[in-house]
Amino acid sequence: MQIPLRPTPAWHAGYLALLPELERRIDFRIRQLAPAEREEARQAILAAAAMAYARLSERGLGALAYPGPLADYGWRHYRAGRLVGSPMNAADVGSRRWRRVWGRTSESLGDDDGSVAAPRSQRLTPADLGGLRVDFAAWLATLSDRDRQIVEQLARGEESRHVAQRVRLSAGRISQLRRELHASWQQFCGEAAAQA
Repeated sequence: MQIPLRPTPAWHAGYLALLPELERRIDFRIRQLAPAEREEARQAILAAAAMAYARLSERGLGALAYPGPLADYGWRHYRAGRLVGSPMNAADVGSRRWRRVWGRTSESLGDDDGSVAAPRSQRLTPADLGGLRVDFAAWLATLSDRDRQIVEQLARGEESRHVAQRVRLSAGRISQLRRELHASWQQFCGEAAAQA
């Protein structure tokens, strides 16, 4: 059975006309970010700008949209941790919003190569960190080789597109897997707490 294709939205052509200049402005904005964070930021900003342009076009104001304000809008959303299609989650250790809201950083949970990161906090005791190391290693052991490889690469700060190329998936699928793995970790933690 073939799935029927949805028609291209009316605003799409106008957005594509703005895209080259929009990308140039985004690249200028994200130059200050760490290299591992740039591709993720770029995609988040483009998505926010596309949604803003679509809303303007639906209201008949598409001609008033310019690349500069759209890039600024997307940048502000990204900096605030607001991602298109995702609720703002200040509890997700991997999210930009978590780092901004809680003012925390992370440290290695793995070997000395820094393969896996864990949150660093004033409230995290050595016993908590030790328990986290054990639990995280146990959770990693439940994953497939591919998923474990993805977790370790993302935890090292690798860009989604590079991880995607290495495991032969799309960058979008890596983003989906990140959410699925986060849910898996939360479920594992819930089961571990229930067993304790």
